[in-house]
Amino acid sequence: MKKLSVDQINYINIGLMVIAAVAAFFKPFETFLFAYAFFGPLHYLTEISWLHDKQYFTKGKYDFLFLLGAGVLITLSYFDILKSDDDSMKGFSTAITFIAFGAALVFVLTKNNLARIGWIALIALIGYKLRTADSIDNIFGAFLPTLIHVFIFTGLFILVGALKGRNFSGILSLVVFIVISIMLFKIHPERNYPISDYVHNSFGYVKPDGTPTDGFFTLNYTVTHVFKMHEFGHPGITQSQFIDEINNYIYHAPLALALMAFIAFAYLYHYLNWFSKTSVIQWHNIPRSRFAVVIGLWIVSLALYMYDYSVGLKWLFFLSFTHVLLEFPLNHLTFINIGKEIGNIFSSGKFAKN
Repeated sequence: MKKLSVDQINYINIGLMVIAAVAAFFKPFETFLFAYAFFGPLHYLTEISWLHDKQYFTKGKYDFLFLLGAGVLITLSYFDILKSDDDSMKGFSTAITFIAFGAALVFVLTKNNLARIGWIALIALIGYKLRTADSIDNIFGAFLPTLIHVFIFTGLFILVGALKGRNFSGILSLVVFIVISIMLFKIHPERNYPISDYVHNSFGYVKPDGTPTDGFFTLNYTVTHVFKMHEFGHPGITQSQFIDEINNYIYHAPLALALMAFIAFAYLYHYLNWFSKTSVIQWHNIPRSRFAVVIGLWIVSLALYMYDYSVGLKWLFFLSFTHVLLEFPLNHLTFINIGKEIGNIFSSGKFAKN
C-alpha cells in the first residue's frame, strides 16, 4: 500500500469525521449498530495483531499476559461464571479494570520486577477498596471501556499527532473533531424518529422486571443519569411507569437522541480513524496465515451479528474488552508523549517545525 503523507491522512480524516457526523445525526442508532458490528470486530483483531508486533508498548516481553488475564476474569464475571453470594464480588469488573489500567502504567515506566510487584500490589489494594464507589464504577466500569476509549483517547491520538507534526492540517483535524462533537450535543431538534423492532431489540431496553437486556442501552442511561441530563421518576410513580419513562426517553427525547448521535459518531469515527492510517500503521503487513485467521474470525463475527445481534455481542465480549485492556500501555504513552511535545514547544519557543 502506498504510504500517504501526514497532510493527506489528516484531510482524509476530516472528511471521515464529517461523514460519520452526518450519518450519526440522521440515523444515530442504526449508525452505531452498523459500525459496532461491521467495523468493530475487524478493528479488535487487527489492533491486537498490531499491538502484539509492537510488544504492546511495554518494557516486558510477557506483560501483555497480565492484561490478557484481566480480560479473562472480566469475561468470566460478565457471564456469571465467577460469582459469589456475598459482597466480595461486588464491583469485581470495575476493580480488575482499575488494576489493569494502573498496571499498564507500571509496565510502561519500569522494568524492575520488585518495583513492579510493589506498585501493582498497591494498585490492587486501592482498586479493591474503591471498587464500589460510584465515581470509580462510572469511570472504570462504564466509561473507560466505552466512551473514554473511543472518544477521549481518539482525541488524544489526534492531539499527539498534531503536536508531533506541528502542521496546519493536524490542528485543523483536532478542531473539526472537537467542533463536531460539541455541535452534535447542541443540535437536538424535535423530530419524529421511528425505532424499528430490530433497533429496539439489538440496542436494548429495560424489561418489565427492571433488568436491562443485552446491549448498549445501559450506557446511554448511565450517561444520562451521571450527567443529570434528565431526572427519571417522581414520588408516587409505579415501577412500570418508571420503566416506560426510561425506555421512551432514551429512544425519543431530543437530548437523548443528541447523546446517541454523539455516541454513534464517536464509535464510527474511532473505527474509521484506525483504518484510515493503515498505510502508516502498517497493521496489514502480517504473515498470511495470521491475516487469514483475522479475516475468517471477522466473517464469522459478521454472520453471528446478522443472525442475532445479542449473540454477536456475547461472542465478541472477550475480544472487545480485552483489546481495550491491551491498549492501556499505548494510552499511557500517549499522555507521556503529549507532555513531551508540549515541553518541546515551550522550550523551543515556537510551534512550527523548521
